[in-house]
Amino acid sequence: MKLTNKLKNLPTSPGVYLMKNIKHKVIYVGKAKNLKNRVKTYFQREKDDRAYTEYLIRHVADIDFVLTETEKEALILENNLIKQFKPKFNINLRDDKTFISIKLDVNAKFPCPKVVRQIENDGAIYFGPYASARAVRETLRYIHDIIPIRKCSDRVFKNRVKPCLYYQIHKCLGPCCDLVDEVTYRGLIDQVVLILKGKQEDLVTVLQQQMFEESKAMRYEKAAKIRDRIRAIEETVEKQKIHSMTFVDRDVFGYYVAGNEVWIEVMFVRSGNMEDVASYHFSTNHNAIEEVFRSFLNQFYSQTRFIPAEVIIPVESADSRLLEEWLTEKKGKKVVVISPKRGDKVRLIEMAQKNAENAYRVSQTHDRDFARTLMTLKETLHLKQIPERIECFDISNIFGKHAVGSMVTFEQGKSNKSRYKRFKIKTIGQIDDYAMMHEVLTRRYKRAVEEDDLPNLIMVDGGKGHMGVALKVFDELAIGNVDLIALAKGKKDLSVLGGKVSEQIFVPYSPNPIALTPSSPELLFLDKIRDEAHRFAIAYHRKLRHREYYQSPLDEISGMGPARKKKLIKCFGSIEGIRSATIEQLTEIGKLPVKFATEIFHYFHKQEALIAKTPNQGE
Repeated sequence: MKLTNKLKNLPTSPGVYLMKNIKHKVIYVGKAKNLKNRVKTYFQREKDDRAYTEYLIRHVADIDFVLTETEKEALILENNLIKQFKPKFNINLRDDKTFISIKLDVNAKFPCPKVVRQIENDGAIYFGPYASARAVRETLRYIHDIIPIRKCSDRVFKNRVKPCLYYQIHKCLGPCCDLVDEVTYRGLIDQVVLILKGKQEDLVTVLQQQMFEESKAMRYEKAAKIRDRIRAIEETVEKQKIHSMTFVDRDVFGYYVAGNEVWIEVMFVRSGNMEDVASYHFSTNHNAIEEVFRSFLNQFYSQTRFIPAEVIIPVESADSRLLEEWLTEKKGKKVVVISPKRGDKVRLIEMAQKNAENAYRVSQTHDRDFARTLMTLKETLHLKQIPERIECFDISNIFGKHAVGSMVTFEQGKSNKSRYKRFKIKTIGQIDDYAMMHEVLTRRYKRAVEEDDLPNLIMVDGGKGHMGVALKVFDELAIGNVDLIALAKGKKDLSVLGGKVSEQIFVPYSPNPIALTPSSPELLFLDKIRDEAHRFAIAYHRKLRHREYYQSPLDEISGMGPARKKKLIKCFGSIEGIRSATIEQLTEIGKLPVKFATEIFHYFHKQEALIAKTPNQGE
């Protein structure tokens, strides 16, 4: 009755509608130019015969709506609500592609290209995005090899007092020590911009003019360096001759549907060159492919990413004009969304479609091979279940300091980073790996038992002792139907070239470890999980050490800035040297005002001052 009344009173303005199930959970979010007309079609079978509609409506118990001024506002709100509620029946793009861009802060005095993951409206120039970190590294390596700009981080750049090795080998002009003027350096940055824009031919022209001027002025050494730079650029340009003659930035989309699954391939074309590709795979949730693409594109471009001049898609989208308007506004330049029917752009679509089909074929082969690997693991290690979800633990500490634990999760052979957990050891103050592992496992599985969130297999990095700790936790928490293994490094196999270390796999209640063939997919998979747990633990441990390293007792003293702190450490050699100094020494050697020197002295000796003030009870 409540739903019927809402349907009768729906407004005719633009907005977003939220369909909810009987538990009041949002299961679908949609947008409409006219809410009344759009929502009613779901309940009029003759007007909406899409397969997924009937499937969706069976679960709808209530509908809420949010009014907007325009359909474009509704489009943006739809994206935000899908991210917020993650509705069951929407295409929910979980973009785990780590797109990175190159940022050049042209407003800085001596800028250098940096790798960033977010494009911000901060006046800097951004290039990319690149789906491949390798592509970025190669680009920056090429730039640093031929153009002598600085390579150090901002922190190192600010604190450097003499030029580094790159200056000695003529790969940097030493802006950190003011060995180059700002105008000369700015000329180098202009050359970097030309490379990042793909305009190497223009750069060659600029450099040839510079070489001619240096030669004319009889500065032959400088002219020779510029000549070498020109040759390096020309060699690179020659390798890149095979590319499109249309120097347009484009994103080209293709798809392949198999059952209720869809694979979408994106080709990133920049200045006519195919720079990168990215693949996406998700369930269609019984949506028609047109609806899949509509929702996919809206979510794809709602994230912070480079927006090209052309978006080429394989199906007609009801939102194409709306998407054009929105992207044009975001980019600040005209953007067109095209669904081509003939010509070169159709061939680009066909290439993307072929890549999407290939991604499907590869995934099928991987899934079949991996299912076989999991089954072999179950049989070889005598597990009760197929280990479809594995949680692996590792402990990291240096002499007991900053001890941490890590847990990584692999599902169907792939890491699920949203399930990773890290633990700062709270109850153990000395070096005791077993006690630390007991704390971490207890904290993790006490909650997991309450939430009925246990994996198929628990894996610990270690040998029999660590296995015994895990079994004790199993017993304390009454964990039954979960498999357990411990993976430990054994002795070096001297019969193998290089003396490869063999792996030992311990299982409960078995005196001897199980040995797997060193190159078997099963052992390689377990090694991969253990190494990821170790990497994750080390990363957390390093973060804590880094935080401690950059924290100083001096930071707690009011009025102590970075420059004064640096000067004091330089004068007295260390924090201990400052602690041991008298007020007179702080004043004379540290060149501090008497009042501030007194404040520093009292800060380090406040405990002694308290003892001195306490009356002697024996008197």
